[in-house]
Amino acid sequence: MIDLKAEAGPYVTSGILTGGGSRRFGRDKALFPWKGQTLLEWTLEGARNMTQELYLLAKDPSDYLYMGVPVLEDGSSVPTPLNGILSVMPHVHDWLLLLACDIPFFDKKVLELLWEYRSRDQATVLRFAGKYQPFLGLYPVSVLPYWEEAFYAGEYHLQRVVERMPRIVLEEEELLARGIRAESFSNINCPADLEKLAL
Repeated sequence: MIDLKAEAGPYVTSGILTGGGSRRFGRDKALFPWKGQTLLEWTLEGARNMTQELYLLAKDPSDYLYMGVPVLEDGSSVPTPLNGILSVMPHVHDWLLLLACDIPFFDKKVLELLWEYRSRDQATVLRFAGKYQPFLGLYPVSVLPYWEEAFYAGEYHLQRVVERMPRIVLEEEELLARGIRAESFSNINCPADLEKLAL
């Protein structure tokens, strides 16, 4: 078993999307409490298994300053997660680990697998239920320009951006075969989704 933080930590920067407007959730989902922590705190706890270089990507930094983690403001009027990705890119030296507060319960094994399959020339991304999970992905600096090019081209569909990248895809079957819990890929869109989790 590898010491993930010791091996990956010096090279990985994590950008954590705080959730934008959270319209479907009805309130700021990042600050929604569940089992003793907010969803964002669950995500931060998971990210710290890999790295201590963490940035929150937010529309309004003032909501999250109390967490003691640097917050990068999304100052664009265009409502797309690409804004957050672009804001963290200047802070990345080797690899960018993208996470989001609405996928907060990922297994540490997910991060270990991303690191195991890492490449200097390709993104390493999960595909679950036929869809890529851009915010459970590890991106070397060599592929980061794809995000910027997409933004300036007005291509805000993250699935399509990932499809254009050179990439290593970790499929659902392999993840489950490695003993990774299905909850690792659960996207929390409303409070009722939390009640469905077997955690």
